[in-house]
Amino acid sequence: MMKNKSTIARLLAEEDIHVVSKKMDTAYFNIKKRELGLPIWKDEVSKVEEELMVCHEIGHALWTSMDMLDKAEKRKLNHSFVNILEDARIEKFVQRKYPGSVNLFKKGYTALSARDFFGIANEGVNSCNLIDRINLFFKGQDGVEFSDAEKVFVDRTANLETEDEVLDLAEELYKYMQENPETDKHDDGESGEGENGDGDSDNNESGDKSEFGDDDTAGSDDTFSKGEVEKDVDTDADDTKSSANGGASTDDDARESSDTSDGSEVGGDATSSAPAGVPEAKTDKALSDGLKSLVDGDANEKVYARIPKLDSSEFIVDYKSIIAELNAHYESGDRWVEYSLGEVKEFKNDSKKTVNYMVKEFEMKKSADQYARAATSKTGTLDMGALHTYKFNDDLFKKVTTLPGATNHGMVMVLDWSGSMVENIKGTVEQLLQLVMFCRRTKIPFEVFAFTSCYRRLGYGERGGFADVDYGEITISDDLSLLNFFSSRMSAADEEKMMHYLWMIAKRYNQSYENWNDIGFPTTPPSRYAMGGTPLNDAIVALMDFLPKYKKTTGVQKINTIFLTDGASNGLPGVKDNLNDNDFYSRFMRENLLIDPVTNKRYEFSQHEVTNTLLKALKGRVSGMNVVGFFLAGSGRKGTINRRRWYYILRDTNFAVDRAMKEMRKNKVVMLESNGYDQYYILPGGGSLAVENEGLADDLAGASKAKLKTAFAKSNKGRIQSRVLLNKFVGMVA
Repeated sequence: MMKNKSTIARLLAEEDIHVVSKKMDTAYFNIKKRELGLPIWKDEVSKVEEELMVCHEIGHALWTSMDMLDKAEKRKLNHSFVNILEDARIEKFVQRKYPGSVNLFKKGYTALSARDFFGIANEGVNSCNLIDRINLFFKGQDGVEFSDAEKVFVDRTANLETEDEVLDLAEELYKYMQENPETDKHDDGESGEGENGDGDSDNNESGDKSEFGDDDTAGSDDTFSKGEVEKDVDTDADDTKSSANGGASTDDDARESSDTSDGSEVGGDATSSAPAGVPEAKTDKALSDGLKSLVDGDANEKVYARIPKLDSSEFIVDYKSIIAELNAHYESGDRWVEYSLGEVKEFKNDSKKTVNYMVKEFEMKKSADQYARAATSKTGTLDMGALHTYKFNDDLFKKVTTLPGATNHGMVMVLDWSGSMVENIKGTVEQLLQLVMFCRRTKIPFEVFAFTSCYRRLGYGERGGFADVDYGEITISDDLSLLNFFSSRMSAADEEKMMHYLWMIAKRYNQSYENWNDIGFPTTPPSRYAMGGTPLNDAIVALMDFLPKYKKTTGVQKINTIFLTDGASNGLPGVKDNLNDNDFYSRFMRENLLIDPVTNKRYEFSQHEVTNTLLKALKGRVSGMNVVGFFLAGSGRKGTINRRRWYYILRDTNFAVDRAMKEMRKNKVVMLESNGYDQYYILPGGGSLAVENEGLADDLAGASKAKLKTAFAKSNKGRIQSRVLLNKFVGMVA
């Protein structure tokens, strides 16, 4: 429902305004924030009633200015009179601009009348005073009668075009009703005298002054609320508008309490009762009270969060910069640097046979899939070779087989570069190198990033701030960096260098050497490549800008985005909740709504579902994208997953612990369902990630062909299974 209301509001306002539903008594429109706020209604509120309120508020957003409110305040005009006449003017404009809304207003006010929200069920429409009958007439009430003298005011109301005309008519109408008490037919039956058509000074103090606010009134300078406007002398009042049929509300008020707003009209407090003898618009107050009764007081507050418009290039550190930094750090000629280079070359050579085999398997699977989807059709040309069978064969035409084109895949891998990855980093790098080698051989475009919180913080001084975002947008850490370790844009020489550098970093963090005296002590990586926090959520938000650009640039049809982590993401700061400073943020609550301004998709989520929800939004940004997660769940150097850990992992699934443990022993991986990922794999981590390159055992010399065949198959299976990332990736893209 909120999605529909938001769409309607943006269409009517002809701009990308934000529609939120908050725990408050009244609706509002914030000029500076371009935010339309609606109360959280009870379930009994119909769709047409909600759409009526949206259209009404948009009318105020488009055609009611702060100047009008200031003028009304200075002239001390009655709030209800101004509100009723302004409602008639702006609703006329809405219906003039959008003819389709005419029926909506009619049905909406009919529904509210059926609820007796105008408070006339017991007295009848023509027993009301003049201002109330004018209000009812322009809100579609049938059977409203006017004298010839009154029709002058009705005609003038119908012809209102400017705000000044509204204010002038409000003043004249109020004065007319004071001077002609027979037009005032409400229950007290009395009329009174007041200066400037405004009633006495007591009425000013109890009504107009409170709704417009004085220096003692705490409120927002930005809010166009249903009702009065409260202003603070220290803020910009010009940014605040008031609306109809509600009460005053400020940003803070709307967030914190449902008791802060209590009117619904331009210029004053509709809930105040006028003293005896003062003309009063009872229907205006009744409508305000009626709308309040529809507010769900038991509803939970909700945080609205929009995906920010970020430039991902500000967070990406290109591979050329990384190579230059690491090349300057690792001195050539160093014993350990030279030794580790030999290790990398040996690892690659040992891996070539297995990777090449998997490349052939990939090509075979791809071809088999093409032929499985092949379509055969007749050409309409006679097959001369089949003519001799015409007596018993009706199919004498040539056929053509059409092979569908294979989907063009791309791969983007996002690697966790947090401190807890130290025990997993060696095996992870080995898996990564296999994946890079495969993509290079098959000419699959690829990018590999590591998300980290250390690179900028330690490299450029302490930052610790937040990225520059607008009001209402998700705030991410300014410390986020996406280290672009590998890319299909790389030259072969740069790729070799990067493999060597990552190998050295992984080996040093893993501390896997025992013969340091012989080969030299491993060089410590640069401090900015240290492993810090886990800004996974921040990285996902940044990728929402990068991935659509990447797909367009590379021309790939389907992107396989792979996340490899060993833990949950750091928490996001929240949602920016002020316009000027970076020091106030709304934290996610039990109920939240993520809004993507690019796709116009909306995602409800709890504070425990942030990552999955961001992943859903990421998939919504990129058509045909496959999002895969690898979770390194093990602990220690061996990376084992104990039973207690399995219970924690599987608590929200139907997967049995014993079954998961058995499958892990057999296949080194377990696939689970996940709300955010298309595939989600559990890996043991640690030493279990190591890639196997061992050949056949030496004791097979002289063995039978059958035994050799079995041993070879087992060895080949082990080598493929150990390359778990590559193995699963091949299955995705074949």
